[in-house]
Order: sequence, then structure tokens, then C-alpha cells
Amino acid sequence: FNVIESLTNKVLYIMAATPEESSTVNRPRNFLCTDATKPYEYCYYSYGKPVSIVVDQTPEDETWPGGALWDIGVLLSHFLVALAGFQPSKSITTPPRLLAAVPSIKALQSVLELGCGVGLTGIVAAAVLGTELTILTDLDVVVEKVTNPNIENNSSPATTATGKHPQQRQVPYRLTKAGKRGRIMAMPLCWGNSHDEQAVMDCFQTWTKEEKPRRKQKQPKSSVATLPKDRRQPDVIIIGDVAYQHYPGAPSHFDELLSTVLTFLGPHTIVIFGTRMR
Repeated sequence: FNVIESLTNKVLYIMAATPEESSTVNRPRNFLCTDATKPYEYCYYSYGKPVSIVVDQTPEDETWPGGALWDIGVLLSHFLVALAGFQPSKSITTPPRLLAAVPSIKALQSVLELGCGVGLTGIVAAAVLGTELTILTDLDVVVEKVTNPNIENNSSPATTATGKHPQQRQVPYRLTKAGKRGRIMAMPLCWGNSHDEQAVMDCFQTWTKEEKPRRKQKQPKSSVATLPKDRRQPDVIIIGDVAYQHYPGAPSHFDELLSTVLTFLGPHTIVIFGTRMR
């Protein structure tokens, strides 16, 4: 793998360049995740102690391509582990310039992943950042059969909603796998679907804390720093390897993806976009 970095004002691109593949094979080769029929174990070190997160995969057509773990998911996980100051178990170097582009991980308290698939990257994000809420999203069938089971296997059992939010049907899980044990949940979100987008926004509004007023600064570093934060808009949007045409002639959904990204994009939001050049 050759990891290539690229930065814009608000988007971090993590691109992986790999050897050219045969154009006759529609399902591309993976180099880090080579068997979609077996669980994948991702490991890192938290304060010197080994941490293991295991996600199940399935090659079934019903959930393809979301039922399999892709190499970009592992690379993004490495980036998040390094960003949080932990140590990946494998020696994949994260470019320092990418890490320096994120001003402070303390401000990263809400994370949205689009097209999460098996959910490894989002689970790692919640674990190492200790988020108030990480929401993993994908198509309904992927969330039901792949993402949610993986969250449950790496988390404590969900509790019944009582007290402050008795009307809330979905309750975030609390990760039990070391790290900082952030809260996490999965929801269906079809790009461009305003109903799905609103449901996710409502959860961010419900399960994240209202930002405390900041002290006035004599000379703000930027105009963005003075803008109020909308809790419906996450601090981080993660998008990993959604550019793959998973069957010949499949239509492009980039317009819908862009629409959804812009819906959730706030003045403080950082977008982490990982893709593989094929």
C-alpha cells in the first residue's frame, strides 16, 4: 500500500494506491482483508494494553458490498487510532500532516459514518475518541444484518430508555472494548433521503450535550471559532471507500451522497474521506 495524503480546508482525503487489477474482475482484491467469510480482528494498544475489536463479515449478495470489510476501513481505523494517541498493532505509517490537520481531538465528540458496512471504522472511532455519540449508517438491510450485530458484539447491552428521553426508541450502546468506551448506535440512512437524515439529526440532538458558552476572545483565530455549534451536525463525518461500482453498469449515487454530506456539514465539521485508486 502507498498511502497518499491530500488536504483541503475542511476535507481530509486518505487514498490508497494499489497494484492495477484486472478489468474483468468486478470484485476487487483486498490486501489487508482477504477473506469475507470470516470475522476480522482489529488490534491496537491502549495505554500499553492490547485491544481487540472483532467484526463479522458476510459475502452474501443481499448485503454486498456492505457485508465485507474493505482495506480502506482498516486504514481509516489506523488513522483514528494514531489521531487519538494510541498505537496501531501493525506498522502502517499515518502521514503526520494528516494528524496535524485536526486541531484538537477533544472537540471530536460526535461522529457520523456514511456507508459504514461492517462498522469497524465507526466502532474504532467511538472507542478511541470516547465520543458522546457515534452513529453508523448504511442501507437498512446492511444495518440490520451486519452493522448492528457487530456493535452489539463489541458493546454492553442496550438499556431501556427511561427518564429524560422515555420516548426515544433507540438507545446508544456503550462500548466495552477498552479505549475510551464511547457511545455508539447504527441507523439506516439512504443518501438523499430527508426522512432518514432527519432521524439521524434528531438522535444527535437528543444524545449529545449542549455546548457550553465560550469565553470571548479578544482576537479570535478564525471566524469559524466564534460560530455556534448545531448539535444536529456532527464534529466528524467519515466516508470510506464508497466510490466502488459494485456491479457493472451500476448507477452513480454521488449526487445523493453530496446532498447528504452538505445536510450534515456544519462550520466545525471535519470530513474524513478514504478511497482507493483502482
